[in-house]
Amino acid sequence: MIIHDVVLDATQEDCPLPTILTKNTLDTMLVGQILKLITSKEGTIRNIRTFITNNPCELMEETTNEEGFVFLIKKL
Repeated sequence: MIIHDVVLDATQEDCPLPTILTKNTLDTMLVGQILKLITSKEGTIRNIRTFITNNPCELMEETTNEEGFVFLIKKL
């Protein structure tokens, strides 16, 4: 199990707000810290994957559970 440092609950937000909030949150974090992003919108999945590919971060884990779509993102 991966331990996260910050939780961002964007389950009530529509696209593209979860991606914008993810960027803003990662900007405040230290290198090496892990963000747990929770979203309920399926359209956000592609946007977050693209964001991770194009920014200095790494997708540690992606799951779907009772919380929603959950991403663990490490800031590089």
